[in-house]
Amino acid sequence: MKKIIVLSFILVAVITSSFILSSNTQEEKGLTLEQYNEKVANKEKIVLVYFNADWCVPCIKLKPIIEQIESEEKERAVILKLNVDDNKDIATHFEINTLPQFYIYRNGKIAWQYTGILSKKELSDKINLYKYQ
Repeated sequence: MKKIIVLSFILVAVITSSFILSSNTQEEKGLTLEQYNEKVANKEKIVLVYFNADWCVPCIKLKPIIEQIESEEKERAVILKLNVDDNKDIATHFEINTLPQFYIYRNGKIAWQYTGILSKKELSDKINLYKYQ
């Protein structure tokens, strides 16, 4: 009986922590191409678009890095996280076939794009390179 109670508490803790972790990182869901274009047209900050998926192992590894970048770079950049499964129209439009994929927009235009895993420093350096002066 004690084992069942302990296992129940563990299960509740796991479910609660996964809910809290998922709510800390806001991913855009079901954006139209028009909404996407409005978000990347930011004139005050660069926009880093991060295409990812829940099943993508490199994306899972990058999640804490993206969260840190989002927290540290909020004055210089907007981080737009797009799960390709939740944003199929946009992923199809940009022919996203390999993940993770990054775009940096400046004045609504793609200034840089990259496919693959990056270190936190590499990503921060790219943001720094394209930031507004």
